[in-house]
Amino acid sequence: MTQQFPLLFAPFRLGKHDLQSRIVVTGHAAQFYDEQKLPTEDYAYYLRERAKGGAGMVTLGSCGVHPTSTSYFINQDDRIIPRYQVIADLVHQFPVPVLAQLSHNGRRSGVQQREMLDGDWLSVAPSAVPTPAFSYVQAMPHEMSTAEVEEIVAAFGTAAGRVRDGGLDGAELVVGYGALVSQFLHDQSNRRTDRYGGATTEERMTFLYEVLRAMRAALGPDLLLGVRISDDLVGYSIDYDDSKTMAPLLEATGLLDYINVWLGLAPDKASFRAHWPPYYHAPGEFAERPAGIKQLVSLPVIGIGRINTPALAERMLAEGKMDLVGMVRELIADPHLPNKAREGRVDDIRMCIACVQSCVGRQNLALPITCIYNPVTGHEKQWGDPGPAPVKKKVVVVGGGPAGMEAARVAAERGHQVVLFEASDRLGGEVKLAMLPPMRESFEEIIKFFEHQLPKLDVEVRLNTEATTEKVLAERADAVIVATGATPYVPDIPGAQGSNVITSNDVLTGARTGEHVVIIDTQGTPPGCVVAEVLADQGKRVEIVTGLNWVGSDIPGPVWHHLYERLLGKGVVMSPMTGVSQIGEDFVDVYHVVNTSVARTIRSVDTVVMAAGGQANDGLYNSLAGRVDELYVIGDSAQPRNIEMATYQAHKVAVEL
Repeated sequence: MTQQFPLLFAPFRLGKHDLQSRIVVTGHAAQFYDEQKLPTEDYAYYLRERAKGGAGMVTLGSCGVHPTSTSYFINQDDRIIPRYQVIADLVHQFPVPVLAQLSHNGRRSGVQQREMLDGDWLSVAPSAVPTPAFSYVQAMPHEMSTAEVEEIVAAFGTAAGRVRDGGLDGAELVVGYGALVSQFLHDQSNRRTDRYGGATTEERMTFLYEVLRAMRAALGPDLLLGVRISDDLVGYSIDYDDSKTMAPLLEATGLLDYINVWLGLAPDKASFRAHWPPYYHAPGEFAERPAGIKQLVSLPVIGIGRINTPALAERMLAEGKMDLVGMVRELIADPHLPNKAREGRVDDIRMCIACVQSCVGRQNLALPITCIYNPVTGHEKQWGDPGPAPVKKKVVVVGGGPAGMEAARVAAERGHQVVLFEASDRLGGEVKLAMLPPMRESFEEIIKFFEHQLPKLDVEVRLNTEATTEKVLAERADAVIVATGATPYVPDIPGAQGSNVITSNDVLTGARTGEHVVIIDTQGTPPGCVVAEVLADQGKRVEIVTGLNWVGSDIPGPVWHHLYERLLGKGVVMSPMTGVSQIGEDFVDVYHVVNTSVARTIRSVDTVVMAAGGQANDGLYNSLAGRVDELYVIGDSAQPRNIEMATYQAHKVAVEL
């Protein structure tokens, strides 16, 4: 077979390793840690699945090396060594090197210090200068003495020794990301007068050089050592020009095997949206940064930045913009993307839609990440290879939304005979609405994936077919899975049944509104905000009213920041912490939810739009109860939630049939 992507799978040697592909999983916060902040077995299986799927190299998320640093994991004593060994044993079932990312957050730890109320713990920095950003706490750090700096340098070396003793293949140092190394590099945070200070970036590299020498000494000559440099996209940390200054100097040390180039800084909301770029960013948008570094060094360069398809990754290599392609979210969505690309099965790839809902969204809640429509992500140990069903059954699935499609796919994949009823002319359910607002076209990839997979698995899809109780019973199925979704909910507000009140779904399906529209958002999820943008683009005057602390409070940060900025730019009025007491023919009475005596009337209102979630459409399930031996209700017809929860529940039911 002719290789469709010859460069992605061309031989590539990194140190002593021959990589099986040039797609790599770079370090990221997957949040699989226990109460000791040590990586769990679930994390080891998460990494193993990406190695099994064809990644050339995988790197653990950040490991803090000293008690003065917060991090996702801690590498501060020998407790982490057996955890590394578990990871190494599982990943090394495949010819894939696995590295640990080492870091120290420096003054960034001060934000979490306030939350932990730990009086014995110091948040440290090169100088006693807080971060100047107003988007998070400006916590004053402790300025380290020369001896304290030397202690942290030694801690990096000791931590690298644990990486070696744990059987991993090397380590990567976090240089950017607003962390301690970058704090030494920037003059806003480094005002020292000892050897760790200096007037230029080059002069302020002493700490970085000493850390790298300590790590290399501990790793030995054969293990990999890389750095992750950055454009932090803020004025108080290193930028692209600093990275270009440092790259040749770092190569000249002879200590490194590669340079990894990234961008964005998580605590700063405007910067973070580029660190995990959502669908508002074009695929490959940031490729010029690794390309610029690659022109300056001969070391292999890893590039990142929403490189979301094998074809785009191949093009990045062909154009010489990078040597290895970082694809994290793409392999969160489909860990087997590399192997599928190698085998010419591109249509079988579950595409990342850059929604950041279940990766970054869960990370921000300190929960293990998953994927909005790949429930196996994060559950690889139990679901990575479920195998065929012990008893083959006829399964009827009613409803072709995310839950119904996933249930049908998994049941058929395990060998069951599956019939899927869908009342409309296309699969997708609520996704068909979610993909309509501006910049959300990528949501259609969810539908396309299932439209391709279900026929391949011989699922009998009956479109334009409403499943009545009689029709379902006539199938004589062994199991019936009801996934009939939800209908829009209208809260019990006086006046809410008026003719001037419609739902967000109505707007997305073409309902007309007047010129002045009030959106009542009780959820904080995307529908209220995206419908506001749809209406603003039509020239309407729009106000969003929500009782929550801010508008769009349950939208993942990178999407929220973009969307909020767009709404502000289009004149949408935001009214958080605002309840609604009455809806009239041309007015809405509102009040402040903290001080209810503070009230006002929004006048000259033409249309009120409810973004209030759904109400379970469970009539069919109730009519079948007691008449089918195996009866399940999943997705919004069980409880209106989101796509992630719907597909998770669907997968769980189908894998246990």
